[in-house]
Amino acid sequence: MKYISLLLALLLASMLFAEPEYVPYTTMAEHLGSSTCGGCAVAWQGLQVPLAQTHNGEFFVAKLYTQSGDLTTDAVLDRFNYYEVIGIPAVIFNGKTRVNGSGDGIADGSMYNSALNQYRYSSSPLQMSVSNFSATSGEFSGEILMVSPTLNIVDAKVVYYLLEDNITASETHVVRSILYDDLNLSGNGSNFGFNKTFSISPAWNAANLWAVASVQLVDKAILQNVSTLPLPTYNLRAAMDWNMNIMQAPTLENYNSPPFWLFNMGTSDNYTTRIVVDSAPAGWYFNYCDEEGNCYVGDMDVPLSLSARETKSFHLNMLIGSPGVAYFRFVVSSPNIGSYSIPFRYVTEGTANSDDTLIAQPFRLGNIYPNPVKQNAEIMLNSNKSMSGTGIDIFNLKGQMVQSVPIHKLNPGENRIAFSADKSLPNGVYFYKISGTETPARKFILMK
Repeated sequence: MKYISLLLALLLASMLFAEPEYVPYTTMAEHLGSSTCGGCAVAWQGLQVPLAQTHNGEFFVAKLYTQSGDLTTDAVLDRFNYYEVIGIPAVIFNGKTRVNGSGDGIADGSMYNSALNQYRYSSSPLQMSVSNFSATSGEFSGEILMVSPTLNIVDAKVVYYLLEDNITASETHVVRSILYDDLNLSGNGSNFGFNKTFSISPAWNAANLWAVASVQLVDKAILQNVSTLPLPTYNLRAAMDWNMNIMQAPTLENYNSPPFWLFNMGTSDNYTTRIVVDSAPAGWYFNYCDEEGNCYVGDMDVPLSLSARETKSFHLNMLIGSPGVAYFRFVVSSPNIGSYSIPFRYVTEGTANSDDTLIAQPFRLGNIYPNPVKQNAEIMLNSNKSMSGTGIDIFNLKGQMVQSVPIHKLNPGENRIAFSADKSLPNGVYFYKISGTETPARKFILMK
């Protein structure tokens, strides 16, 4: 018994002093285009949407130009060849997710938001920091630290960008120079100190220069990015190494998620935490616990204080009353950061929102534009055949249908369905869904 008690004590101690084996991921989008490309201007317009919703520690954009005079260099053209870019614009997130062209979903930023959301709360095994950057001498130094105990990085590259802002009224975030290092790292605590010097042209405005370092693997995936751009004083991030789109068997009545971590990467702050449910079946209960064993009712504000650089982990603790799908958010708030929301979706296998069911549907519901909706909007709907006599139903957060939009005819391919919000509807969050089908509902905000 003495040995069992000691084992339990050691296990409890290891939980209390557990540290994350990853850090938040900073995303970089590489915008490959030219200064004379009309579609590139549309792409840059669309990128303003995710840029406005994030800060420099979450997301930034580097623009690389071809056929653009002194904005084009051989090193920049090598990046076009590296990514095998033929048509422009091409926007590549973290070396992996590519959004081409300037068609639907570009100007309104929805395609870019979708790409960014794949990484926004994900994790990286690398912690990158900048110790020095001189815009006059071109010196750029910092550290890459491995925090994963299991990952080995072999034959990777560290890619360094020097960028200039506000070259003209329309040209900013433009890559001026590129340097490289080879990188191999293995084991928690292993590190690589970088120290590079860019050649600075006297024609460049030193006050507008900044730098980026990225770790890029052989398969072109970028593991982590860091920049010299300023960060907010109050800077809370969340990260996890598991999928926020949760799918479980319909027989499961209690779900406990793996842990997710909060990282206070700025000044110490006092927060509250809670779960906000946007849509869920009746009989579902949303709670959460910390890794010290304290559990909390989801819809109550719980105080949380984090010092600078302090971390805190939680896991979801849900009671599932019936098969269905739920959309909900873990929300951290303070007067300094406002509300920071971490979105989750929970789906029971075999319900309308499972991926297997989606594939079998004859049509797929797309984005609504603009979103938020002021009064009139268009809903995108892709169909694989001609169809008539269907519609789109609008639901409020209580699951009540509040409006229906008839569709007299659907053509194969993309259809744009005109939508005018009923004047009696109050501002708020709504969902839209194809009438009488199992296609998943999508969300929009009405803001008259």
